[in-house]
Amino acid sequence: MKIPPKKPHFLKPILPGFKHDLKIPIGFLKYLKGCDHIEHAILKRDGKKWLVKVNGRRFGDGWAEFAEEHDLQLGDMLVFRHEGNMEFEVIIFDSSQCDREYAEYVQQEEGEVHTVEETSKNFEFKDAAIHNSVGQSYFICTVKPYCLTNGFLRIPKEFALANGLTNKKCNVIIRDERQRSWNLKLTTYGSQVYMGGRWSEFRAANDIKVGNHIMFEVVTNGEQPVWKFHGKPNPNIKSSSKALTHFVCTIRPYCLSNDLLCIPKQFALTNGLINKKCDLIVRDERQRSWNLRLRFFWYWRMY
Repeated sequence: MKIPPKKPHFLKPILPGFKHDLKIPIGFLKYLKGCDHIEHAILKRDGKKWLVKVNGRRFGDGWAEFAEEHDLQLGDMLVFRHEGNMEFEVIIFDSSQCDREYAEYVQQEEGEVHTVEETSKNFEFKDAAIHNSVGQSYFICTVKPYCLTNGFLRIPKEFALANGLTNKKCNVIIRDERQRSWNLKLTTYGSQVYMGGRWSEFRAANDIKVGNHIMFEVVTNGEQPVWKFHGKPNPNIKSSSKALTHFVCTIRPYCLSNDLLCIPKQFALTNGLINKKCDLIVRDERQRSWNLRLRFFWYWRMY
């Protein structure tokens, strides 16, 4: 005789299209008998709750807000533990298969005191970022709800990798066009690099809101990087001196199962690929070539 678990779990990988809704596995429905009359599920994480509409075996209205606030990414893994009455405790694992430690990260950073005046007093700021053939000189990102609620900013993985920031814990000086300075922190958890420390203070000083496009440009690298902050970058940069010439990505399971590759947003933005549908010729070092397709949906993808 099989004894059902007191608090059954189910596991869901984050795949393309996840922002619209999320399916509950068919095999898990046996644990939800008697809950057919409940129209909404409650998702819980770190003491907070989100109300999500249940449409059959799908999480519908409200799921997009949950996914946005937790900045879910392709390749993430979620564990849903049923507490009863359609209440689920959610555990989030990133692509490194490690549990995200958002709350712990914020607590550590907010407890530290940073000063920037002495470290930046003798620094001569340069308007032009240092460009090189290996590193990316800047990145553009869209401010999401988690940036306000959790007090940090995720650094794009390809930018972090190209600039040697992975597994690095250091201060970073941020300067804006008015020559104001902030001393923030770069920290790695799993495979993701975060910028925190006095991020909330920096965000408030620059009136950064959800949906804003912001840009950080490398001035110098080293033990303490220096970046220039642009509050309103042009989202359609096409200048060859500004466009990213390459991107680095990690092959995830969806690339093989769905026969597509997601193009990094900042690469697509700076190369004028927004709303563009066209052919793409890809060549390798052996001069072999393939004719692929570029298309734009709710997320960037190439197939």
